[in-house]
Amino acid sequence: MAWRLVILGALASKRFECLTYGSTKSALWLSLSDSHRRRYPWCVRIFLWLIFSAQAFGAGLDHYAQLVVTDARTTPRDGVRVTYLGTNGYQFEFKGHALLVDPYFSRVDLLSVALGSRIQPNASRINDGLRHLASGNCRTDAILVTHGHFDHLLDVPTVMAKTRARLVASASSVDLVRQLPDAGASSGDAVKPGDVRRFGPWKIRVLPAIHDRLFGKVPFDRPLSQAGRSAEGSAKTGPPQRAADWVCGEPLAFLIEVNGQRIYIDSGGTPMQLPPNESGSRRMDLAILGMALPDSRARLHAALERLHPRYILPSHQDNFFRPLSAGFQFGSLTDFPFVERECAKQNRSRLILLDYFKRWTLPKAANPKHQIPTRKLSR
Repeated sequence: MAWRLVILGALASKRFECLTYGSTKSALWLSLSDSHRRRYPWCVRIFLWLIFSAQAFGAGLDHYAQLVVTDARTTPRDGVRVTYLGTNGYQFEFKGHALLVDPYFSRVDLLSVALGSRIQPNASRINDGLRHLASGNCRTDAILVTHGHFDHLLDVPTVMAKTRARLVASASSVDLVRQLPDAGASSGDAVKPGDVRRFGPWKIRVLPAIHDRLFGKVPFDRPLSQAGRSAEGSAKTGPPQRAADWVCGEPLAFLIEVNGQRIYIDSGGTPMQLPPNESGSRRMDLAILGMALPDSRARLHAALERLHPRYILPSHQDNFFRPLSAGFQFGSLTDFPFVERECAKQNRSRLILLDYFKRWTLPKAANPKHQIPTRKLSR
């Protein structure tokens, strides 16, 4: 409570704007910068207000210790190893090759986001995160990005420079990166749903996705006609500086195939866009599903019916305004007890959790064909 009062005190020194919401005429007080009154869409303002007002000391992973998995010292290292980086960030390793998804270490504080302050990568936190990932001569082949929000894309240019990995993302996300100083024209591989990319042992299929909504709108977004601007138009606008400048753009999901195993990963979604039902009679080995907002939880049952994963890993559940060094804490808008109950209905799937930077090797299936009953497939 003391922490929240300190933040409220800081906000009280700024100018505020009263926003009337719906017929209830509820007063939602949202801070504006003293020097620049930025006109955010109403849905973004409500989103920031809700996150701020709901911040509380949440539960950590100790409440679900029975679900947390990690490698033992005796675990063979010749399989596919998964490391959680916080938010929706992951590293996958296999035989000296690595693949990153949405690496985000800077963990910009809530106040900077709420005030529309300028944000930038935290070099110290990025270096510390990459030190945790250092693993012999492991080479990072590519960085996959699900969408352009700051908690997914902000650190990517810095990580690219340090790892020399190639960016694989939507055209709108690649465009954001190219607006940054010294990014270079060949900084990313713009992909769209249906594309397939191969890097080392990895086969990556690009799948369609839709970002979760809040009050019917996607936070920090603009129409696709504006999100996918030309390089000339981007140069006139300038590089992204504030959280709202890192627009969602076109969200993507990925199907990663390696070592005869299949990993599905997205960052959340809506019931309007479920994972493609292309698995046939094969199960997914691991489904990493974003669970940050209510839309994601509403589509969870149907998504699992399509994927039939051996392992379910709910993602994007932590409070990403806290430094990674502070430890895992569930975000205030998440509802893990609901996720746990919903996953329990998938009695052939195992629900797991990962702690920050703790490696876990994805076990091979006893039956390599991962057969599932055809009658359970949702079409």
